[in-house]
Amino acid sequence: MRGKAKLRSKLLLAVMLTAALVQGTVPLTNERVRRLGDMLKCKCGCQASITGCNMISCHFSDPVRTSLLKLIEDGKSDQEIFDEMVRVHGKDILLKPPAEGFFLMGWVMPFVGLAGGLGLLYLVLQRTRKRTAAAAGPATEVTESPDLTRYRERIEKDLSDLE
Repeated sequence: MRGKAKLRSKLLLAVMLTAALVQGTVPLTNERVRRLGDMLKCKCGCQASITGCNMISCHFSDPVRTSLLKLIEDGKSDQEIFDEMVRVHGKDILLKPPAEGFFLMGWVMPFVGLAGGLGLLYLVLQRTRKRTAAAAGPATEVTESPDLTRYRERIEKDLSDLE
C-alpha cells in the first residue's frame, strides 16, 4: 500500500513538471512567434532575443512571448505587433534600433569614431615625419679636404700598380 502511494506521488510530480515545462514553451512552437521574437530584445540582462533567452522562467521573455502569441492569435500584422511592443516596452526592445532620433547615434558613431581615429593617426604620422626631417637638418654639400684628396689619389695610384 505504501509503495503504491510513493509511486503515485512520483508520477504526479513527473506530470506536474512536464506540464510546467510544456506551458513555458508553448509560444515557441509557433513559427511566427519565433520569427518575431528574434527581432525583439530580452531585458533580463542576457542581451539575447526574446526567443533566444536561455533563462528558465525568465521574468521578461516569458510574458512577452505569451503576449506575442496572443497578438498573433488576434490576427495582428507584424507592424501592428511591433508597434504594440514598442508602446508597452519602449523602443529599446527592438534588437535593430530604428535609424532616427537618439538611436541614429548607434548607427553613426562607429563611423565617426573610425574617421576620427584615422584622422588622428594621420596627424601623428605627419608630425613624426616633420620631426625626422627637422632632425636631419638641411641637406648640405660635403666638401673634401685637401688631405682627403691627396689620400684618394695615393690609393688610386697604388691600386693601378697592382694591376
